[in-house]
Amino acid sequence: MTSSMPWRPNVPGDYRGPRIALIHGFMAGVHMQWHLLRFLREHGFADTTLYSNHLRPASIAKDLAPAAQAGRPIVLLGYSQGGIQVMKVAKLLEAQQVKCDLVISLAAGGVGRWHPAQWGFNGRRVPANVSRYLNYFAANDKLGTDRRKADNLAYATSDNTRLENIAYSEAAGVDHLSIARCYPAERVLPEVKALFLDRLLNELAELSS
Repeated sequence: MTSSMPWRPNVPGDYRGPRIALIHGFMAGVHMQWHLLRFLREHGFADTTLYSNHLRPASIAKDLAPAAQAGRPIVLLGYSQGGIQVMKVAKLLEAQQVKCDLVISLAAGGVGRWHPAQWGFNGRRVPANVSRYLNYFAANDKLGTDRRKADNLAYATSDNTRLENIAYSEAAGVDHLSIARCYPAERVLPEVKALFLDRLLNELAELSS
């Protein structure tokens, strides 16, 4: 049952796949557990851990260090408040000269940026240690998207970062929950499947090869 799926996996010592850190948003732990955590584990990415947005970014960065030292790919994926927190983790890893192979933010704006924990932090500035950054936002998402499209756009601080800002149009019907929905398949919006879920699996497959 997904409700009993542990947030921290028990991974064999010889596992060489990506080390994936998911960070959920405010009161969104169960939603991310039922969807993205389950989705990634079921697609063979065993070393996927779900973290709370309330956990100190330094603790998450420290947790990722052994995998980075072993030369394994590091992946950060955050939803809502977690989409801002992944930037904080990436920035801390930059100070430790640790590369982040893939960083993804989902709905990391809107009212989420009003939270005191985000005051004074620029969640749109992508650190130079990030190799690939995908930033998703949706016109229909009133919680995680800023009113002005320009305010949702992330920017890279290094020419070596491959960055994409991916906007779901109003016609796509993507809201704050469906932007991270994986199950059941018939309720996953076509745009989310094509632009996010299929893309995510392709990106991870490249890192695993």
